[in-house]
Amino acid sequence: MMTLLLPILLLIVVFAIVKQTKKKEQNTFFSITSITKKLVLLIQRFPISLLFLIGLAILFCITIASGKDNMFSYKLWLFFSGSVFIGISITLWLEDVFNYIKTHLFSFLTILIWGVYIVLLPDNSSDIQIAKGLEFKVISAAIFLSMFFINFLGKNKNHSFWNFSQHLFSQMAVAYFFGLILFGGLSLALVAIESLFYISIDGNMYMYLAVMSFVVLSPIYFLAHIPHKTEKYNDDIECTPIQRVLALYIFLPVLAVYMGILYIYMLKIIVMWELPNGWVSWLVSALALGGLLVIALLYPLREQENNKTANSISRWLVLLILPLLTLMTVGIMRRISDYGITINRVYILLLNIWFCGIYIYLFFTKLRAIKWILISPIVVAIMSSISWWGVANITQTSLTHEVEAILPQKVSFEYAKNIFANMDKAELERAQSVFTYLYEHFGKESVQPFFTDEVANNYWDFLFDIDLKNINNSSKAYEYINYTLATKGQAQKIKNYNTFRAIDYDRYNDEQESEWGISYTITKDTLKISADNQTFVVPVKNMAVKYLEMNGHVQESNKAFIFEEKDYKIIINEFYGDYFKAQDSVSIDRLDADIFYNKK
Repeated sequence: MMTLLLPILLLIVVFAIVKQTKKKEQNTFFSITSITKKLVLLIQRFPISLLFLIGLAILFCITIASGKDNMFSYKLWLFFSGSVFIGISITLWLEDVFNYIKTHLFSFLTILIWGVYIVLLPDNSSDIQIAKGLEFKVISAAIFLSMFFINFLGKNKNHSFWNFSQHLFSQMAVAYFFGLILFGGLSLALVAIESLFYISIDGNMYMYLAVMSFVVLSPIYFLAHIPHKTEKYNDDIECTPIQRVLALYIFLPVLAVYMGILYIYMLKIIVMWELPNGWVSWLVSALALGGLLVIALLYPLREQENNKTANSISRWLVLLILPLLTLMTVGIMRRISDYGITINRVYILLLNIWFCGIYIYLFFTKLRAIKWILISPIVVAIMSSISWWGVANITQTSLTHEVEAILPQKVSFEYAKNIFANMDKAELERAQSVFTYLYEHFGKESVQPFFTDEVANNYWDFLFDIDLKNINNSSKAYEYINYTLATKGQAQKIKNYNTFRAIDYDRYNDEQESEWGISYTITKDTLKISADNQTFVVPVKNMAVKYLEMNGHVQESNKAFIFEEKDYKIIINEFYGDYFKAQDSVSIDRLDADIFYNKK
């Protein structure tokens, strides 16, 4: 749905700006005086943001020139980027209360606090724990979004908020649209110079152009067009024809289809007296977000013309979506009951609670307090992501308590195996799920306190060590495959093939994606690879048997493990799985390999 919304919203922006430009500048073609005034006002209002923008551009240019991605600490990038938006938000908030000196001083102090927060982050970005990572992302998003509403906190100016936030969004989109045109045009000019005059152009020039277009000029254009003083509080609200058509004739029919499907499904589960599918939460979330978008788009129509149709549609949308939010609640609770608590499920539950709250609030305020559609989710996200009560910490604590119920004290791997041997299949599956989730999301430090033995550095080995790796197979007669090519990444001499693709398969990743024009699936004993309109069927069982015959249980080898058939060759970098002797079958957990073939 979002892929459909983005181009439509961009159209709204373009039409809104064209209309606004015709209104305000229909008698002005080009004015040096006007441009000079805007530049002076820009420097007066946002000097701190401009300094950090320039600093960010310098960081980019130095990094491009050096050719090293890690030239500067990630903290420096975060500090400069965040400081740009902090400067904007503080200025918009205080410029009507204090003079520019006091406003900029307060901005500087706020940026100092931001700097302290950044300094306290781990030195390596890979060391950031998931709770801190979520906290940082939410705070960063709040800093960015605050410029849309901070000027209207404590003020009953809903019309002004609508006009200002719509104008800000449209100017940002237009600024980067102009930046894209500038970058494309100048890049084409460089290509023309290189092609026509045979002058070699350094590839870095295109990256410098990107920095100039998107890091310098687009943000400056945006800052120069942020409303100032009385312009921020313009109450003249207007519903454009584009907004009217989008809300009433595009989004509303789509939402009606969603709503019809969900109500039929709700009737079905009531008649059959069964619990809803957990997946229904995503569809209801899309419907609820779409409903809020329609309510927001119809806001000018309701306020400007007191349109009875727009008022009825908006209020009925609220009334019809609320019962479906109850369905979403039951679906989430079923998901948690069946599969346990996870970070995603807790956030979806919070999203459901927020949807219920905002729809009830909009109904009782007669859909007029529209700014809380933007402000309230930011407050909920911040409060649910910081400190010890954050979603990640609560999830880890809950899962840790589950493990404590199984292993109340530190035990060896062998002792743990005996405990798991006495569990039924459902208990084993839950134990595997909990240990896997803890290890993957919170690191091996989250499970190490339960064992006297040293926990392995990857969760495949860890699950194997405690006998939780293949709980669905009753036979223990299997051989574990654990191979890593020590010389991975080094050049290989390959003959007789003209095409190369990378394979990156992980059984524990639910979101396998196709990359580099290749797709692959693993069934029971076969790896099926599709690339360049060709299909290769790789017998992974034979591959596993060959590995065991060649390497036994060697975990790391300098010798490449190569599997070759008449029409392809595979060089394996990592290969984890199990070969079950009794069933003569293989289970592949991880396969990182390179396939070579001749493209037809």
